[in-house]
Amino acid sequence: MPAAAAAVTVAPPRGERRVDAGGRASEAQLLARGGMPRWPVCTWRPHARLPEGVGIPVGAFVTSRPEAVQRVRQALMDTGRLKANGVTRFDAHVWEALCATGYVDGESLREDRSAVEWAVHVFGIPEGQREVNDVEELLASGDVRYVPGVRIGSPACYVDARTGRDHPGSALGSWSPLIAEPELERTRRDRAEAERASRAPRGPSPPRWRPEAHAALAAAVDGGCDDGDGGDDGNGDEPSSDGFTFSELFAGVGGFGVALRSLGGTPVFASELCGHARRTYLAHHGGSWGDDGSTDARTPLVCCGDITDVCETLMPPHDVLTGGFPCQSFSRRGDRLGLGDPRGQLFREILRVLVAAEPRAFVLENVEGLVTMDDGETMAEIVAALESVGYAVGTRVFDARGWVPQSRKRVFFVGFRSDLRAAREDGVFTWPEEPRDCGGTVMDVLEDEHSETARCEVSEYQMERAAAFFRRTQSRGEDEGGEHAGYLYPVDGIARTLCASYRKSSVYNAELVPPMDGDGETMRTRPRYYTVRECARLQGFPETFYSDPNRGYHELGNSVCVPLVRAIGEEVLRALRAS
Repeated sequence: MPAAAAAVTVAPPRGERRVDAGGRASEAQLLARGGMPRWPVCTWRPHARLPEGVGIPVGAFVTSRPEAVQRVRQALMDTGRLKANGVTRFDAHVWEALCATGYVDGESLREDRSAVEWAVHVFGIPEGQREVNDVEELLASGDVRYVPGVRIGSPACYVDARTGRDHPGSALGSWSPLIAEPELERTRRDRAEAERASRAPRGPSPPRWRPEAHAALAAAVDGGCDDGDGGDDGNGDEPSSDGFTFSELFAGVGGFGVALRSLGGTPVFASELCGHARRTYLAHHGGSWGDDGSTDARTPLVCCGDITDVCETLMPPHDVLTGGFPCQSFSRRGDRLGLGDPRGQLFREILRVLVAAEPRAFVLENVEGLVTMDDGETMAEIVAALESVGYAVGTRVFDARGWVPQSRKRVFFVGFRSDLRAAREDGVFTWPEEPRDCGGTVMDVLEDEHSETARCEVSEYQMERAAAFFRRTQSRGEDEGGEHAGYLYPVDGIARTLCASYRKSSVYNAELVPPMDGDGETMRTRPRYYTVRECARLQGFPETFYSDPNRGYHELGNSVCVPLVRAIGEEVLRALRAS
């Protein structure tokens, strides 16, 4: 361990305890008040310097003058380089100690400067561009210096423990969660009660179809107390007893986590930018830390925000890395800027975690459009980058319709560390067989008519827009296929791909449930959207998984098909056992 002086703490603000209710506003307020940082150091592990091209370049403009902080921020305001909540204190002595001992991948300052300064955290300057004039002037004057490699999560960065005091405070000991366990329990309970209340007086109606291994998936969320009619896994398989650890990058609400926990896995590291999704993730996968910082017998879960702010020393060793890296740059529904879009470059953060934590295997997911983008060149570049950090990589496109009643084509990447047998020999890992269908239809996941389904009814204006849109696309020959013709789902078929923008865009993503006569009666005269619970069923989540009631469509549309990920995970674990 480096010198004790390298440990920095941030105490909770005096007075009332605050918890992160999700979203950047509350986090910014917490940081401004000198509260708990979002990316504290849990454990320090020295590591080798990162290879070129691994990770998103970041750094900080460091100064002892508060007025220079404002000048830097103002100069960079419209460049997209400023980090969210990206002003911290900076201890140059700590940074020197960390660089000298190999605990951070950064450059020594080699200067005798003040130990306590300010840091404005930024993304690195894009290749081929020069610094803006105002910042160049500050750098030339010596009032500001740029330190590459500094991250908000670095032990050298902190926020003042006491308002108005310019000192770092006492040492940071154990890590405590962003959201305390009692608060997470309240979140789970409140969401469950709200769902039941919205379906009064009869309560939630169970689905008429369930994915295989649904009991194991339910046990991964709540210990097996699935809110349905019970039953076995459908295929007779029991959850794996082989314990393993995994990480989940760009985690969303934790679809990979539900799948791998059902196979005996334990999450030890997760990163998700959105505070709302992070709360949902922790509500179902966290809970190993108490209010007093004590832990139970489980391995603690380190859950962070922006992955580019996380120092490598925070990333614990684990067996399997998972992640659905951002797809907007590759999707056919976007601008398709590919690797030219900053979001498209975020896969390089996966490379950084692979280098730092050295997991034995990884499973990644993205949209099918990535495969054909730029005649396959983008896909080839990503695969080559994964191979360059020491992994043998395979890819395959799956349609989720073999596991759930939803057409959802996604490309999966599976990699094994080069020292393992699964990486050196063919046939050790095999992709799961893709079923022709899941055995259910959309009709089988629909809820009975109640007040919640009535609230999902579209307005007359929305229905007219949706109908007009599909008339135009059909006349141009752009329809997705006869199976999905029009805006009403086929009652005996499967749903179109769920998107994060479902219900926000009634024109583009409208797939509606027509009025139906349940027991000879109906509560609606117009079609309706899927309910959030129906969307969860279409993604294969168990009945006791509760997304944010105000962001459920977004959270579930951004997630993965859980039973499909579980099937791939089973084959990965089988290959690791053989290795």
